[in-house]
Amino acid sequence: MRHNSPATALAQGTGQAVAKAILLGEHTVVHGTPAIALPLPALPVRAVARPTTGSGIAASGSFGFLAGAAAPATPTPSGPRVAVEEALRRWGIEAETVEVVVYCDIPLARGLGSSAACAGAAVRAVADLYGRELDPAALYDLVQCGEQVAHGRASGIDASAVLADGPIRFHAGTARPIDVGMDAALVIADTGVSGSTQQAVADVRRRLAADPRAARRLLDRAAELIDAGAGALSAGQTRTLGATMLEFQDLLGELGVSTPHIDTLVAAALAAGAHGAKLTGAGLGGCVLALTDTDAAPSVSTALRRAGAVQTWTVRTAGLRAGALSLSASTPERGIPS
Repeated sequence: MRHNSPATALAQGTGQAVAKAILLGEHTVVHGTPAIALPLPALPVRAVARPTTGSGIAASGSFGFLAGAAAPATPTPSGPRVAVEEALRRWGIEAETVEVVVYCDIPLARGLGSSAACAGAAVRAVADLYGRELDPAALYDLVQCGEQVAHGRASGIDASAVLADGPIRFHAGTARPIDVGMDAALVIADTGVSGSTQQAVADVRRRLAADPRAARRLLDRAAELIDAGAGALSAGQTRTLGATMLEFQDLLGELGVSTPHIDTLVAAALAAGAHGAKLTGAGLGGCVLALTDTDAAPSVSTALRRAGAVQTWTVRTAGLRAGALSLSASTPERGIPS
């Protein structure tokens, strides 16, 4: 990595991050349970950062923003801007102004970690621009600064998963690699409905606070399911993992974050041969994740789109092993075959 002063910064810097899917542990992770999450390099984010005088955004992309001394004041800065401005402050170059343009293939507000991935890519781009070293802990901390703005009380799982190079078990702010011992397929289906993480998290918190005894029972069961799911994933027990996903979906229904549309997609995936399916992310919209044998993935994908999914992606679990830089994944699968 180059060590440039602001006066000798590169013409531009670039950074990347990826989407994520939570296999098990949505919502309960905020209340102390572990969770299992998977980075999805098939859905990347790329950011480009350039020094600027603050005259505006010169390039086009999914979105862009100015950060630093000459950036316009705003009452609600985006998570990526907050992360970048905190990075500039920590590096002692807050007098600089940068233009950041983000190119994002992740559908927004679908529980796939778009805000964390955009923040991670943006911070990496600005670090590249000024030749700053970024160790994993520092990058995670900066992305979390943005996530607290984007989602309120953020557990940290998104910030960890979008920056990881393989599946992780996340617990109490710490992410550890987890083995994948199966060659199956995960079909991700977009409901077409935007979710609100802040609303869903607040709703779950109120529900748990209303009945502490039931909350303890539910959280203890969630922890058991997550541990069982991790064991099944590592041991290659596809049917067991699918059954565990279904039980966790029932638990998320108890928490009030599933919807009739999500339930319809889960049922469609099961009818088409999936071993298990559940919502992934905050719920109240977003995406459904179905686990199936690789040869059944096309029919599961078609069934999900027939049931109302606006697009699907298929990834093979064999490509999710720690250290994998890419997935065996399709481009978005739109339309319904005749």
